[in-house]
Amino acid sequence: MKRATVLLLAKIAVSLGLLAFFLFKLDLRDFWRALASAHISYLVVGFVAYFCSQLISSVRWALLARLLGFANAQKEFTVFYLIGMFFSLFAPGTVGGDVGRVVYLSRTGDQEKEGRRAGALGFAAISVLADRAVGMAVLIWIGAVALASAPRYSVPAAIRYVTFALALGFLLAWALLPLLGRLLQSKENPAWKNLRLALQTYRTRRSVIIQTMLLSLMIHGLQSWIHVLIGRALAAEVPWSYALIVYPLVGTFSALPISLNGIGLREGGYLFLLGQIGIGSEKAIAFSLLWFLVSALNSSIGGLVFILRRSPNSPQQDQVR
Repeated sequence: MKRATVLLLAKIAVSLGLLAFFLFKLDLRDFWRALASAHISYLVVGFVAYFCSQLISSVRWALLARLLGFANAQKEFTVFYLIGMFFSLFAPGTVGGDVGRVVYLSRTGDQEKEGRRAGALGFAAISVLADRAVGMAVLIWIGAVALASAPRYSVPAAIRYVTFALALGFLLAWALLPLLGRLLQSKENPAWKNLRLALQTYRTRRSVIIQTMLLSLMIHGLQSWIHVLIGRALAAEVPWSYALIVYPLVGTFSALPISLNGIGLREGGYLFLLGQIGIGSEKAIAFSLLWFLVSALNSSIGGLVFILRRSPNSPQQDQVR
């Protein structure tokens, strides 16, 4: 059996095992009652807010990709981003969605017209990685600042220290980028050359990096607000100050590559952290499920975009090819 298959089966086993453990501890009647009594209006607003955050995310990615030579219209970046979100919904991890974005972007624009297909693929991949890195760095810093400014919440010291260490780690990584660039100067492989050029570009265009960080603040602010809305939908108050802690911590924890798309880890994170402010297990798991539904329904929009783009009557079909 191939290693990739074994790892996938292991992730599935971890997710199913965690879900079974959590569900076994729940009062299923109270769980279903919490879901059935959820106020739909809050969830609808949360759905719209999540979609807006994805539109802003596509703008952030466009800023980073244009520095590397991609002159695509914003509409194309938005379409590619939404399709990538759809792929992430079904792929084992977010990698599938990222690969989709890389492939779509590398097949369009001036990079391909100039016959630099391999270079376009490499730069597209770097733009997606940069997009991920900026988003994650800002997310971790939001959590770190929120933890430092709200010591009244009984979050374990170990979690606080790990969050602070990760935040400092991102700062250190940014400071060491010039050193990495110098180390890559001796590399003759085209992929390493592309990476070196990209690092130099990002380091010299700090104004654009600042813009992407501000956009990330908007994105994560919206998604933190959705946590407040889901809490209100379940009649379980989640203060803004605590949403800015819960969302980054659960998002980071569920990104660990030990489960399938964070399933099980995400539920455990909400179960533990929401329990710190007195929200019961049933509502905490219901909270996790509603958050997943809001994100999954938004990702499904990318599926519709994907179908329309593949339609023979779509005027953009020839552009992708």
